[in-house]
Amino acid sequence: VASSKGRVAQTTNVVMGGTVTDDATDEWLVLDLGYVVNSYPTVRGFTAIGTGGDDFVQSMVIAVESVLQEQIPKAQISQKVSSKGKYISVKIGPIRVVSSEQVQAVYNAMKKDERMKFFL
Repeated sequence: VASSKGRVAQTTNVVMGGTVTDDATDEWLVLDLGYVVNSYPTVRGFTAIGTGGDDFVQSMVIAVESVLQEQIPKAQISQKVSSKGKYISVKIGPIRVVSSEQVQAVYNAMKKDERMKFFL
């Protein structure tokens, strides 16, 4: 990941564009609302890639649960360690979200953990 071209050093990158340190999620919200990219309620997943092992996984689950105000079943949480063991990918979902603002709130809650490097 660190040697990939286009990666902004010392930031968390988002696939939609920009980095976690800028307003990329606001960019996404404008697209989602302005062009009706998604309709709500909908079912979707969230993926975070970071460091910290099981503690990072738990942090991402708590972030999602704090926004949704409900417990995520273990069957809807999966994780995979990178080939060199430096990163861990956490997939949460499918889960029901009711608005683009709720999706953005989930991403904002996840971003609070500085160990997160990328999110999808």
